[in-house]
Amino acid sequence: MRRSTFTLAVVLLCSLPDARGVEAGIREWWFGQPWAFVQSIGGIRVGAATRLPDGRVQLPIECDVSGVQSITRPPQTMNSGIGVSKILAATEGHRIAISLRTGVGEASDCRPLVLSGLDPGAYVIVYFGADRELHELGRVEIP
Repeated sequence: MRRSTFTLAVVLLCSLPDARGVEAGIREWWFGQPWAFVQSIGGIRVGAATRLPDGRVQLPIECDVSGVQSITRPPQTMNSGIGVSKILAATEGHRIAISLRTGVGEASDCRPLVLSGLDPGAYVIVYFGADRELHELGRVEIP
């Protein structure tokens, strides 16, 4: 499918009166799971940052989208078929925004996030998903 055809298909699907589910699915895929999802599966936590020998920074991310582990709160939802397909990350100044994308057949736990180009200092870590709201996860010191 050519890019322009794909874009047209997405626009048409999102503009149909009964396409609310499709629109939500696209939003979650593009921006990552909403905060309500993260809370329902037991939460998410970011650990201490370490500087790798090549200069990149590694941030451990603790989560389990299966909903069988309590990370920051007791889980309310169980998922047997989905896992973490990608952890999205964007930096702006001394803020790092992360989001979870999920997919079928992936591991249910989060892997460490590796970022390039971060200066040493204090950073605020936020979750930014499909609901388009910032949710502070904590602060880390980048070595």
